[in-house]
Amino acid sequence: MKEAETKHEIIEKYYISLIEDKMVSAGDQLPSENEIANQFKVSRHTVRQALTYLVQEGWIYKERGKGSFYSNKRSSEIKKNVAVLTTYISDYIFPKIISGIEEELRKKGYNLLLFNSNNDIENERICFENIINQDIAGLIVEPAQSTINNLHHDSIKKLEKKNTKYIAINANCDEENSAYIVVDDEQGGYKLTNYLLELGHKSIAALFKADDLQGEKRRKGYIKALNEYDLSFDKTIVGEYITDNQEMYIDQFTKKILSLKEKPTAIVCYNDKVALKVIDNCRKEGIKVPKDLSIVSFDDSSLAVSSDVKLTTIKHPKEDMGIRAAKCIIDMIEGRIDKPQYTYNAELIVRESCSRV
Repeated sequence: MKEAETKHEIIEKYYISLIEDKMVSAGDQLPSENEIANQFKVSRHTVRQALTYLVQEGWIYKERGKGSFYSNKRSSEIKKNVAVLTTYISDYIFPKIISGIEEELRKKGYNLLLFNSNNDIENERICFENIINQDIAGLIVEPAQSTINNLHHDSIKKLEKKNTKYIAINANCDEENSAYIVVDDEQGGYKLTNYLLELGHKSIAALFKADDLQGEKRRKGYIKALNEYDLSFDKTIVGEYITDNQEMYIDQFTKKILSLKEKPTAIVCYNDKVALKVIDNCRKEGIKVPKDLSIVSFDDSSLAVSSDVKLTTIKHPKEDMGIRAAKCIIDMIEGRIDKPQYTYNAELIVRESCSRV
C-alpha cells in the first residue's frame, strides 16, 4: 500500500510541477514562507522543510534578505555542467572571479568544472579537448595569450556543433560577434597616463604584456593620452614582455630605466604584480616611490595595498565579473539571450604611489 504524501512533499511536488510545466521562469520569486504556509494550511516549519529540499535538489535558490527564486531545473532538457577555463586559478584576481562564477552557478543548480591553461596555448588546446569530450552545456573562458591565439577554431567549431555555449572574459575572442565580458583596458591605459600627465609628468615609461589583448589595449590608451598632450611615443622607455620571459624582462627593463641619465619620472605598469616587482627593484637601487618615481598599475588586487606603497590602479570588477559571466552563460544555455557583450568602464583608484612634479 502506497504511503500518503507528507505535507512538505505536497509542497515540493507543487513547485516542481510549476517548473516542469514551464509555468514559471528562472529568476521568478516564490511567495514568502508565510504566504506558502497560508496557501497549504501548514506550519512555517513544514514550508522550510520543503524549501530546503528544493534548494538541495537545485529547483530553487535563496538570496539572503530577498527570498527564494526558481532556478528552472528541467534536467531532461538542460545539461547542468558549466566549464570554466581560466589562465590561472589560485592566485592574484582569479580566486575572486571563480568564486563569483561558482556562487551564481550553484544558486541556479549548475555544476562547475574548473580547468586551468596556465596561460599556455597548448595546455589550453588540451583543456578544450577535455571539455568537448564531456557533457558540458556552457563554457566560460579566458583566452590564453590572446594576441596570438585564435582560441583554436577547430575546437570552437566542435563546441558549436554540440550546441555548447561559450563566453570569453577579460579578452574577447577574435570573432567580432562572440560573447564576452571585459574591462575597457584602453580607457584604463588612458586614464592612468592622463592622471600622471595632470600631475605634471612628461617623461612616462611603461611596461606592458605583449601576448595578451589587455596589454595591447592598455598600450593604446597610454599612447592616446600622450598624443593629447603633444608628447611623442618614446619606445626606448616602453617595455613589452611575454608570458615566458616575464620575471627576467621586468628586472632588466627596470634596471635599464633607472640607469638612464634622464630618468622617467613615472611608469605605467601592466598590473599590480608588475608594479610591486618594479617597486622592489627601485628599493634595491635606492629609488623611492613616489618621491623619485611615480607608479600606476591595473587590477586593484589585494597586492595594491599589501606593501607600504599603496598603488594607484585601475579597478578590476573580479567577483562581479564572475557573477555576470555565470548569469550570461546560464541565459545563453536556457535560450534567453544569444551572444551577450559587456564592457566595464575603467575606474581609477587613486592612492599614494604618485607625486606631483
